[in-house]
Amino acid sequence: MRFHSPWRWQPYVMSIAIVRRLLRLFHISEEGFIRKLVTSQNRRVLQYLHDHPPRSVLLIMPRCLKHKGCPVDVRGSLAACHTCDCGDCPLADVARLTASFGVRALVAFRSHIAFAMARREQPDLIIATACDDRLIKALRSVPEIPAVLAPLSSMERPCINAHLDLQWIENQLRLACGSPEQAPRAAFVTLPEAESQSLANEVRAGETESSQRWPIEPDVSRTPSQRRACESHDW
Repeated sequence: MRFHSPWRWQPYVMSIAIVRRLLRLFHISEEGFIRKLVTSQNRRVLQYLHDHPPRSVLLIMPRCLKHKGCPVDVRGSLAACHTCDCGDCPLADVARLTASFGVRALVAFRSHIAFAMARREQPDLIIATACDDRLIKALRSVPEIPAVLAPLSSMERPCINAHLDLQWIENQLRLACGSPEQAPRAAFVTLPEAESQSLANEVRAGETESSQRWPIEPDVSRTPSQRRACESHDW
């Protein structure tokens, strides 16, 4: 059964854009409106997954989770983060979770790359966290794939040294995959070498050019000004 999302319907997408434009016109924060859209999406996915348990899961994380000064290259794979002992970057914790549950994770340096990979792999479920504006972009860009979403929990400055609700991520993985012991693969999952290199090259090129089963409201402590400033950046 195909996942039915209103984001497939162009009039719906246009109506969301109009509401956001009006909110901006009258200097009203979009944050509450976007959070309601994300909450509705997560409930919709919950209902779908109740009858269609996911067999493949893809995590998509934003680049701002990689903390400033970290020497690890995460383009194409989080394998290096799995053994990283810096104790500061949230990606190391995400890498350990993906290793335990046997799922793939992608750090999105450019959102169009993340969406292209999602379409190519066609996972049964996407788990993602990002700025509010990027969550809307994800809903609009890959509406055919069920995705549970959460805003970032905090950041030092717009798009710099962000943090996520790791417990929320783990909860989604447990609900999707069962316990780590029940996960289909115990080894750390990375992209094939050729695919990983191709993705890394594309990222570099892009950089140079420019019910409570599924908790739906993770902890959030970002200010509207942080969100608005981050909207000018890509993932």
